[in-house]
Amino acid sequence: MDMDWFRPIVVAIIPTLGVVIWMSRWFGRQGEWMKGIDEFKDDTKKALTEIREDIKKLLAAQPRNVLAGTSPLQLTDLGKEVSECVGAAAWAEQVATQLSDRVKGKSAYEVQEFCMQYMRAEYEPTTERDQSFKQCAYDHGIKLKQVLDVCAVELRDRLLHLLATEDIA
Repeated sequence: MDMDWFRPIVVAIIPTLGVVIWMSRWFGRQGEWMKGIDEFKDDTKKALTEIREDIKKLLAAQPRNVLAGTSPLQLTDLGKEVSECVGAAAWAEQVATQLSDRVKGKSAYEVQEFCMQYMRAEYEPTTERDQSFKQCAYDHGIKLKQVLDVCAVELRDRLLHLLATEDIA
């Protein structure tokens, strides 16, 4: 009978020790799991930083726009600088009078398309103007085609102005 007190203690202690051991192992696993999550978060942050830097590099490598993608096409601030650099407005005023008969009766869109096509296929710049275009393209880090696009917009604006004044007269 001396051992009657021992039995309830054993019955209570053994399961309690088992639960304590199981919980300590479980908490240890949770610590490892949380460490894995922290490592994953750090790796993800590094990867996102690299992706952001890559996107910035890709965007920086894109050619700068001289035309705004609005309707009608308009010059951006860079396009205005290029226009001033090559004297596109003054040039357009001279050329527009020679071309006005070719665009009579056309819509504004058709005049714009005519000017773009004219600059790419028909326009033959003088040696001096060609050098001016190339130097401006070089100075502004753009392509020669973009300088021609600026001239086409200036020409379009001048032709549309001439057509509007002829309709009034």
